[in-house]
Amino acid sequence: MTIPATEFAPAARAMPEEVEAVRDMLGHSDVPRLLDAIPVFLVLLNPERQIVYANARVLEVTRQQGQSILGMRPGEAFHCIHRDHGPCGCGTSQFCSRCGAVRSILMGINDMANTQECSLIVEDKGQTMALDLLVSASPLEIQGRKLVLFTLQDAGSLGRRRNLEHLFFHDVLNTVGSLRGLMDMLRQQAPVELREDADFIHDMLGDLVEELLFHKQIMAAEKKELTPVWSEVHTGEVLDESLKMGLNLQVAEGRRVVLAPSPAHMALTTDPRLLRRVIGNMIKNALEASQPGQDVLLGCEKSEGGVAFWVKNESVMVKDVQSQMFRRNFSTKGLGRGLGGYGMKLLGEGYLKGRVTFRSETGLGTVFTLWLPLTPPEDEPTRP
Repeated sequence: MTIPATEFAPAARAMPEEVEAVRDMLGHSDVPRLLDAIPVFLVLLNPERQIVYANARVLEVTRQQGQSILGMRPGEAFHCIHRDHGPCGCGTSQFCSRCGAVRSILMGINDMANTQECSLIVEDKGQTMALDLLVSASPLEIQGRKLVLFTLQDAGSLGRRRNLEHLFFHDVLNTVGSLRGLMDMLRQQAPVELREDADFIHDMLGDLVEELLFHKQIMAAEKKELTPVWSEVHTGEVLDESLKMGLNLQVAEGRRVVLAPSPAHMALTTDPRLLRRVIGNMIKNALEASQPGQDVLLGCEKSEGGVAFWVKNESVMVKDVQSQMFRRNFSTKGLGRGLGGYGMKLLGEGYLKGRVTFRSETGLGTVFTLWLPLTPPEDEPTRP
C-alpha cells in the first residue's frame, strides 16, 4: 500500500487488528483502572500516534465509546478543525507543524519526555472554540510494546477570571464611552487651530470602544454566552457601512478602501452586528498588511447558494504565517495581539454559520472571504 506524502508527521497507521491487540493486552492488566483514576485527560498512543487506550475523562469529553476511539489520533478524537486537512488525518497537514500536541507526541515516540503548550481549535456541537492546554508525552513500555503516555490539561483560569472580565469591560466601556461623548461636545467648541486634534482624539476613542467590544464578544463567544440576533440585511447596506468604517480607521491613513466593481445586491438573514465585526476585522487586517499608497478592495458575490463577502490586499503572506493564520493569540504584530484571524473564524463559522477562508499567493495578493447562507440553518431559530 502506498503511504501518502505528508506535510509534517508520518502518515502511516497500524492495522485495526494491531490496535485492538494492544487494547486487549492492556485490558488484562491493572493499567486501565489506574489511568481512569487520574483526573486529567489521558491516552496511550502507539508509535503511529493512534489511541490504543483512553481514560474515562477523555471518553466523556469527546463523547466517544471505548471501541470507537481506538485507532484515532488525538486531534481526530478531540475534533480539531485541522484534522482532515492533511493527507492522512491528524498530524499530517501544514497546520500541524506548529501544533504543540503533535510536537510533544513525536518527542515522546523518540523517547523524550516533555511538556508543551498547545492552543487547539476544536469543533463542539457546531461551535468553534479554543482550548489552551498543557500537553505532556512520556515514553513507556508495557509487555514489550513501546507506547506513549499522553496527557492534556486545561491551562486556563477562566473560572477565576470571569468576574474580573465582566467588571473590567463594564467599567472601561462606560468610562471610554463617556469620554468620547464629552470629546464630541468639546470638538464642536474647539478653536479652528485645535479642531483637527480634537477630531483625532474623538476618532481614537471610537476605535478604542470598537476594540473593547470586539474582545468582549470574543470572550462571550468562547464561553458560548453569545446569542446571534437574526434580521434581514441587504448586501449593499453592509458594503456601504463597512466601507465607511474602513476609511475611518486610523490604520487607513495613506491607504484607500475601494469597493470592487459590480458587487452582488441581495438580501440575507444574519446577525448584522457580528457580520460587521467579521468584515471589519478583514478590512483592518488588510490595511495593516498594505503599504501607503496601496488600495484594499472590498466586494461581494453570489456563491454556492449564498453570498461571499471578500477583502483583498496586495501583500502575500509567507507560508509560516499562513499555517498559523486562525490560531488563537498568533500575530505578526507582537505581544498582546492575535485575535483578529481567530475572531473571524470563531464568529463567522461558529455563530454566523458561514465559512471563513483565505488565499495568499504571488500574482493574487491576499484575499479573505466570508461565505454566508442566505438564511440561518433551521436549527438556529430566528430571533426578534
